[in-house]
Amino acid sequence: MLGINQELRDKAEKKLSTFSKVLKTCLKVKNEEVLVITDYGSGEKQLAAMVGHGFYKAALNKGYKTGIVFQESKKGFMQADSNVVNTLQRLENNSIVVLSLSNKLGRLGHLGKSFRNFCKDKNLRFISSSGLGGVNSGQFDIFAEAIDINYNRMRKHGLKLKSKLDRAKEIKVKTEKGTNLVFDVEGKQAIANVGDYKEAGTGGNIPAGEVYIPPKGLGGVNGKLVIDGSMRCDEGTMLLKEPLELEVKEGRIVDIKGMYKGLLEKTLIRREDRAKYPERVRLIGELGIGINPKAVLIGSSILDEKVLGTAHVAIGSNAWFGGEIRTVLHLDQVFMAPKIFLDGELLKV
Repeated sequence: MLGINQELRDKAEKKLSTFSKVLKTCLKVKNEEVLVITDYGSGEKQLAAMVGHGFYKAALNKGYKTGIVFQESKKGFMQADSNVVNTLQRLENNSIVVLSLSNKLGRLGHLGKSFRNFCKDKNLRFISSSGLGGVNSGQFDIFAEAIDINYNRMRKHGLKLKSKLDRAKEIKVKTEKGTNLVFDVEGKQAIANVGDYKEAGTGGNIPAGEVYIPPKGLGGVNGKLVIDGSMRCDEGTMLLKEPLELEVKEGRIVDIKGMYKGLLEKTLIRREDRAKYPERVRLIGELGIGINPKAVLIGSSILDEKVLGTAHVAIGSNAWFGGEIRTVLHLDQVFMAPKIFLDGELLKV
């Protein structure tokens, strides 16, 4: 079942060279099986299905053993459809998984809580494009542009930036809109998401293009954050018409101001009601820097956080990339034109 109409399939297939470039450059596909998992989306918001179809056709055209499975759109706490779980279970070790999702994959039942851990156990390589359901199908070309980049150049840039963050003890972030935030990162290592997923058991975002780091402990962030790019909450990711201001003390959000306060507050309260440790929900878990030269803000976190000339702060979990916070959310908040200081020295991004 192809899941989308002929017009959208045709549009996706015009970019097959771009999808093939990702399979070759980021995953170095040879003769492995490629499984694409996507969803139907809804109405005019079928970007995930278009991207999934593009990767599926690109893999087929290269002669790889290729399959595609569709499911209904999922939130993180929902179960993935049984056909998705069963197909993953049957997948051979050392295969490749492509996720292209309107929101989340969903829980995998008996396969375990973590898709990443499942991939490590079976030596699968994967790429993931999630949270695409907030934008319409007409944004397809913008998405395709953001994955059609010079990956070698971006890798060099990202790894150089990572090495500088790795050596820092303190990161200060300022903007003209009022952000003045200090991160204690002593002893922490940054992650360079630069589209290099060639080793068995590895994977990550497409579009790629960010360098990010967790703060030290639970209380290593203080100051004011002014979000003026995009905000992630339970209603999805949205471009902001007015800035949203967060006050942070000892790692925790203690005050929110602005017209979007209600949406973010509602999200945090919902998660606190659901969380085993509600006191962790409002903790700041990440500072990220966008380095993708072709990404633009569209109201989808997976693109917005990669935009060169932006930074983002995530509320919530960071345990999977070296932090100490485990909780029920990870919400990226993007802001524009940051000045970043590493131990007092201005960083050239």
